[in-house]
Amino acid sequence: NKRDSKKMLKEVARLRGVSVAEVREEMQLAIEEARNNPDAEKQAEFQRLFGNKTPTPEEFICITSKKLKF
Repeated sequence: NKRDSKKMLKEVARLRGVSVAEVREEMQLAIEEARNNPDAEKQAEFQRLFGNKTPTPEEFICITSKKLKF
């Protein structure tokens, strides 16, 4: 859930020795890059997961972690 994703962001920031804001900014750039990927299959996958919306880092973590299979 969203609370858990915020904890994850804090932990990543702590482990990397940077602020949560920096982690969020880097993730947002990566999300934008993924959304704008020129590969049609990757664009379709992004669309399937997120629709026409660009997710926040917290939303990205929540949605993609639900899709992981162990």
